[in-house]
Amino acid sequence: MKAGFGMNDLGLRFRHRLQLRLHNLLARSGIDGLRPVALRRDGDAFVLETTGHSMRVPSALIWRSYRRGWAVRQARLAVEFGLGDPFAVGAGDTVIDIGANVGDFAITAAEAGATVFAFDGDPQVFDCLRANTAGHGAIHADCAILWKEAGELTFYSAPDRADSSVFLPPGEAVTAFTAQATTLDALARKHAIGSVALLKMDAEGAEPEVLQGGQDVLARTRHVAIDTGPERNGQETGAACAAILQDLGFAIVTPPGAARKITMATRAD
Repeated sequence: MKAGFGMNDLGLRFRHRLQLRLHNLLARSGIDGLRPVALRRDGDAFVLETTGHSMRVPSALIWRSYRRGWAVRQARLAVEFGLGDPFAVGAGDTVIDIGANVGDFAITAAEAGATVFAFDGDPQVFDCLRANTAGHGAIHADCAILWKEAGELTFYSAPDRADSSVFLPPGEAVTAFTAQATTLDALARKHAIGSVALLKMDAEGAEPEVLQGGQDVLARTRHVAIDTGPERNGQETGAACAAILQDLGFAIVTPPGAARKITMATRAD
C-alpha cells in the first residue's frame, strides 16, 4: 500500500488528509529530509510506520511528529530533554519518564542502556505506550495520574494533541472523567525504584504538583528535565519548578538549544 493513500478510515478531516498525501508525495524525493509515513487503523488506535519503524498511536494526527522518520524523532527528543548532553545516561542507570505518551523517549533512553519506568495517565494513550514498549524488557510501563497527593481528580483526555492533563486543554474533542491520582513517591515504592539518573517530565501543566509529590524520589535523583511550556491554563511552570528544585538542592542548567520550554536541573553537590 502506498504510504498515506487509500486510507479512508483514519478519522482525519479533509485538510489533514490532504496534508498527509502532500507530505508523502514530497517525501518520495527526500526533499528537506522528509520520509514517507504510512497509517492504518488498528481497533481504537492506529499503526504508524516510517523508516522501518512501527508505532501504535492514539490519533492519526500524530504522524506530523514523524515527518523526518523515527531516528530524527528520537534525536530530537534526546536533545530536548538533555539525554546524553548534558545528562549522560547508560547501563545500570534508571530513568523515570512522566507523561511518556506513546513511548518514544522511553525507548530512546532504553536504547542508551537505561532501565526506564514510563508513566502516562490517559488510558487510551497508555494502551499505545504498553504496546510499543512490550518488546523492551528494560521498560516498565504503568498507567498513572500523578499529583501532589493521592485522591480523586478530574482528568481531561486529548490524545490527538498529546494534551491530556488535569488542567483543561484548549480546543475541541476533550473528554473529562474522574480518576484516582497518586504521587511519584508512591509509584516509586510500588516499583521499588532506587537511585534515578534522569527524571524526565511532560505533565501538561501539573509539573509543580508532581514535584511536590515526589520529594523522596528527587532526593535520590541526579538530573531533571521538565517540559514547562504554557500548558497550565496558558501559563508556563518553569519558575515554580525551578524554585522547588533549588530548594531541594538542585542547580538549574541552561538547556542546550531546545525548541520548547525545558527546565533542566542537576544535583548541585
